[in-house]
Amino acid sequence: MSEGPEVRIVADNIGAVLLSNDTKIEFILQNKVSDEIKSKIIGSSVEFVKTFGKNIVIKFSSNVYLRNHMMMWGKWRIYDREKYDNGSARPPPRRPTRQINNQSPSLKKTKSVSNSNIQLQTNNVLDTRKDSRVRLTIITADKVLVQFNGPVIEFSLDDPSTRPPISLLGPDPLTKNFDKDQVLSNLLEKSKRDKNLLIVKALLDQQIISGIGNKYKSEILFLRKIYPFTNVTSLSDSDLEKLVSNIPKILNFGYINNGRTRAVDNPNHGKMTWDDTHWVFRRAGKKCWKCGTKILSEKKTTLRSTFWCPLCQVNDN
Repeated sequence: MSEGPEVRIVADNIGAVLLSNDTKIEFILQNKVSDEIKSKIIGSSVEFVKTFGKNIVIKFSSNVYLRNHMMMWGKWRIYDREKYDNGSARPPPRRPTRQINNQSPSLKKTKSVSNSNIQLQTNNVLDTRKDSRVRLTIITADKVLVQFNGPVIEFSLDDPSTRPPISLLGPDPLTKNFDKDQVLSNLLEKSKRDKNLLIVKALLDQQIISGIGNKYKSEILFLRKIYPFTNVTSLSDSDLEKLVSNIPKILNFGYINNGRTRAVDNPNHGKMTWDDTHWVFRRAGKKCWKCGTKILSEKKTTLRSTFWCPLCQVNDN
């Protein structure tokens, strides 16, 4: 899941390798990179690794820029060069896909198929170099950085942060100079043009505020006790100000705590699970940590699931 805090964690890991002393790029593998760009990158070092919302931007010393957006599927992995070269670097596991055998086409579409007729096909490749999901490989003397399934990998000779889509992004809550007033202005401006704009949709609008995705939108609204499907225009100025002011705290908590949004009451109670570390996200049907009411979910309004507590987040409409 590519959301601001997780993207920042990935960028930190990339920077820890590429920004270390005297690290040079020995080779780069990517189908669409031109020979000119490749020749400029090979032998260069990296000057910075920055994030802009959900975008990662890497600047090479040869004035080449790389913009990467992982969307929902992209992953970066870092390997020791020796393991990569000898074929023992393992790629991330694939998501299992369901394959229904010995069924007619009509039955294959039927949801109520016996489990005995379903096989989970993973088709895992054990050598990263042979994995079809690899989109980009950056090789140094000691490490190899591999990008899997990244749909946006863009090389350029100009700074991508100065032009769309990055230049159109709203303020990033993870930056030190987060502009709360600009976010409020963006919210009000968009809600004037769209009187039916829901707060749950507004938080996902990267031109209003950048870096928030499906997980954090649900967690932010729960912690502010706001019903997700409330119109922006029905929220008071005070409600909006408190909401926007708390967003950096929540995202920074996720950044510092490796994607967790909830502090575990007893850190020694055993192995942490997804259920422990989030307030409402992906907890439909489970008890609210604050009031015990069952968490609800809905995925038609925003085309992606929203999670909330019907008691903590009362619908006042």
